[in-house]
Amino acid sequence: MNQKRNIDTLIKRVREELRAEGSDGAGYSSFIVIDALNSALDDLSEIFTIRDVVEFTTEADKNTYDLTDITGFAGIIYDIIRVEYDGNLTHGAVIDEYLDKHINDEGPVREWFLWGTALTLIGEIEAEKEVKLWVNRAPKHLPYDGKESTPETPRYADEALIAFAISVCYRESKEYERANYHHGIYREIKQNLTRRAIPQGQKDALPIMQDSYAGPFRSPRGFTWTDKNPRGRWHD
Repeated sequence: MNQKRNIDTLIKRVREELRAEGSDGAGYSSFIVIDALNSALDDLSEIFTIRDVVEFTTEADKNTYDLTDITGFAGIIYDIIRVEYDGNLTHGAVIDEYLDKHINDEGPVREWFLWGTALTLIGEIEAEKEVKLWVNRAPKHLPYDGKESTPETPRYADEALIAFAISVCYRESKEYERANYHHGIYREIKQNLTRRAIPQGQKDALPIMQDSYAGPFRSPRGFTWTDKNPRGRWHD
């Protein structure tokens, strides 16, 4: 039976390994451990991207919205796959197209433009219209006051999170040899996770060698000379 998985159990795993004071490593605060776990999530974010749908409602005549405020977390959005305004599909505009437009707040909303974390809808924005985004984003950070929360990364990534947190804690106490040792363990686990993260469907689509080989080709007319002047001079 799998153990219950949340922030509290991760902290206990880290403290059990540290054994800083007694059997639970109580010398390190939960704040330090959670902060270290969040740093590990940031480092693993390119491996474990999260597919998500973000929804918000517009304000009248407001074209630009900060994605950090919309999503409610300070994570990274890697890709915006699709944007709908009031149920209608819009298309992404490149910077030159956006800057070349003399008026960006009139007409129907058919395009959007992203600069940093600012999403701009091009067209006339009405109030209380629903905007829906399909995105690939980084995992959310673990909250400091919600120990029942669960990491968005898969369970098999927990060993990497724990090894990274242990390394950070040892570095905090200036035990650099132990810190480097556990960071080496983290790097090894991360390499294994990177290899495992390649989708199986993508593996199947990669070019492969031919499963069987054809027999040698033989001309039905026998051996054919390719050198038309075998003796180095022309003769009949």
